[in-house]
Amino acid sequence: MNPRAKILLVDDDASFVESNKELLEAYDFEVFIAYDGSSGLELAKNVKPDLMVLDVMMAGKPEGFEIARKIPKTEELQNMKVLLVTGFAKEMKLTKKLEPDEEWLPVDRVMEKPINPGRFINEIEKLLQSPGRTRCNATF
Repeated sequence: MNPRAKILLVDDDASFVESNKELLEAYDFEVFIAYDGSSGLELAKNVKPDLMVLDVMMAGKPEGFEIARKIPKTEELQNMKVLLVTGFAKEMKLTKKLEPDEEWLPVDRVMEKPINPGRFINEIEKLLQSPGRTRCNATF
């Protein structure tokens, strides 16, 4: 594990944010929170987290997709890893998995909500231990 790694949670669901903030702090991560994509992006520029946990749907629109595409174009965030969390596929009853790619969805991992806490911590630790960015891996 990477003690005191900085993690930014970006989600409009306050209960998701608060419960996962407590979980991450129990594992000695430094946690920052934002409840929408634009403030999450601004906060990321200021605190330069090691990893952003980003929700897809916020305030009824796919704001997470937009933010995920802005991150690689933002110089100070190019080394930040991104774990996308979503209930989008189940909510929209998609028959295909949400597949990240370099242009459409440039993230390191995708996890479907609801998230198992043990798996969540495991994915975060794997991402933080991996050298460089590992874009385009989906975990469902």
